[in-house]
Amino acid sequence: MIRYLFVCALIAVICSAWCNEARASEVKVAEFSVGKARVWAIADSTGERDMNVFPDADQNAISKLVPSGKSPSATMVFLVKNGNETILVDTGNGTPSGDRASLLGAGLKRIGVDPGEITIILITHMHGDHIGGLIRGGDKAFPSARVLSARIELDFWLDKKSVELFPNRKAGFELVQRIFSIYDSVSETFEFGTEVAPGIKAIDARGHTPGHTVFLLESEGEKLLFWGDLVHAAALQFPRPDINASYDMNPQESASARARFMELAATENLPIAGVHLPFPGIGTVEKNPEGGYVFKGRN
Repeated sequence: MIRYLFVCALIAVICSAWCNEARASEVKVAEFSVGKARVWAIADSTGERDMNVFPDADQNAISKLVPSGKSPSATMVFLVKNGNETILVDTGNGTPSGDRASLLGAGLKRIGVDPGEITIILITHMHGDHIGGLIRGGDKAFPSARVLSARIELDFWLDKKSVELFPNRKAGFELVQRIFSIYDSVSETFEFGTEVAPGIKAIDARGHTPGHTVFLLESEGEKLLFWGDLVHAAALQFPRPDINASYDMNPQESASARARFMELAATENLPIAGVHLPFPGIGTVEKNPEGGYVFKGRN
C-alpha cells in the first residue's frame, strides 16, 4: 500500500523566474513513497470545476451530487524519483499569470529539484494543461529531459488532417506543433504495454484523446496508477462514470475507459493519481453499494 509521508502546509512564495509575471501565491506539495520510488504531487494550479463543462450530463444527477454547481479540482503534476531517473508525469499549464498561473517551477524549487535535473517527461496526452509547461520563454523548460508520449497520440496531433476533424481545437494543434518542434530531437514515442521508465508501464486509456495514456508505477510490490484525465470532477464522475466532459474527444470510449479503470482500482485496491482530482490528487477508489464509486483522497 502506498505510504503517505507528509503534506506540507500551504506555503506562501513569490513566484520564481519560472512564472515571474504571476502574483505571489501558495504552493502545495505532498510527498509519498511507492516501494523504493519517491513521488511528489505538485499543484500546478487549484480551483473548482464548473458543471457547465458537462453539457450532456443528467441535470438531476448534477443537482443531487454537486448542488453548488462546482466541484473541487486542480491541475496536478507528479514528480517521481526511481533509480537514476527523475521523472515528471505531465507538466501543467505553463501559464505565466492569472488565476491559472503555473506553480510547477515554484513547486520544484520547494522540493529542491532544478528543472535541469529532470531526465524523463511522460505525457498522458496533448492537451495544453498537460504540455504547456514544457516551454518557457519560447525555449525548453527542461533542457536535459527526454519527452515520451504514445505514438498514436503524437501522430494525431501532428497530422494536419486531424485539424479538419476538430476545427474548434485549432489552437491546441498549433501548441503541440510548436512545442514538439522545440523538443523534436528528444521526443520519443512508445506503444501501449511497454515499460517507458524504470518500473513504469504505459497502458491504453484512449477516449479522452486518441492516445490518452495511464502509467502504472510498481516498486517492491507497491503500485500507483497515474491516470491523467479520466476524471475532471470527482464529486460527479465517481458516482456517475458514464458522464463525460466536453473535453472528452471520443465520449463513448472515454466513459468506457473511466469505468474500466475505476473498477480496476477498486477491485485491486490500486492507489491512483489523477491530474484533475483535488489536491494532492492521490487516493483510492471504493465501490458504492448504491452504484458507482467513491474516491477517498489522501490528506
